[in-house]
Amino acid sequence: MAINLAATGRLPRAVCALALALGVCAPAWAERTDIDVRVLARGAKFIGGYTASASVTLTDADTGEVLARGLTQGTTGDTERILKGGVNGDGRLASGDSAVFKASLDLKSARRVTATVTGPLSQPQAATTVVSTQWVLPGRHVTAGDGWLLELPGLIVDLLQPAAYQWSDKNSSVPLQAAVTMMCGCGLSENGPWKVGDTEVEASVSINGKPQPVQKLAFDAASGKFATQIKTQGPGIYEVEVRAWAGPTNNAGVARTAFFVH
Repeated sequence: MAINLAATGRLPRAVCALALALGVCAPAWAERTDIDVRVLARGAKFIGGYTASASVTLTDADTGEVLARGLTQGTTGDTERILKGGVNGDGRLASGDSAVFKASLDLKSARRVTATVTGPLSQPQAATTVVSTQWVLPGRHVTAGDGWLLELPGLIVDLLQPAAYQWSDKNSSVPLQAAVTMMCGCGLSENGPWKVGDTEVEASVSINGKPQPVQKLAFDAASGKFATQIKTQGPGIYEVEVRAWAGPTNNAGVARTAFFVH
């Protein structure tokens, strides 16, 4: 008597068993997929270091699952290569020691991956965040050239004087001094790659909440710092906001402090 396997439901099981035996219907295996993430300071070099550089988090854009997390590690890179946009037209900015975060994912299928970068962690008042999303395919490494390259905008403004919440006398002058660098820590100078002439630095001061005229900070080539004097008036709390702006790169940075006058 003939048996209708399709009708009994045995045909799919029989076919699948045969296919598995032949290796045709084998289950999908995860494939190692390497991703190199590099973080470039806008208009400057890579954000490097080893303990407080730039944090990188890779997540599945559709589910929110964290796939990898870590820090960029390495140097700020080769200045000449970066400024020239590569060597011999290769377009590669990174050299062998340039800061990078390396991740290896085991992927069974294509996934939309989001990279979230925050830095520099060593200067939390200056830290900014950028986010980028792209498809990542199993076994297709994202490592060619500079890998997955993200650009962080901004300037680091580090207030050196006055000390936070120091006491000063009325009718005196309080020194205000700030260091301003690119996000990679690259310094400004009169004749170097990152020219001080491209950057304006000013201070907004309020006394007991009342805004005062904005003051310009002048660059001192000997110290490499920006400075001015804040003339105190009556007693109270003096709140200071120092702002830096580099027009050619659209980079900005801010730092704040406060001191008391009695």
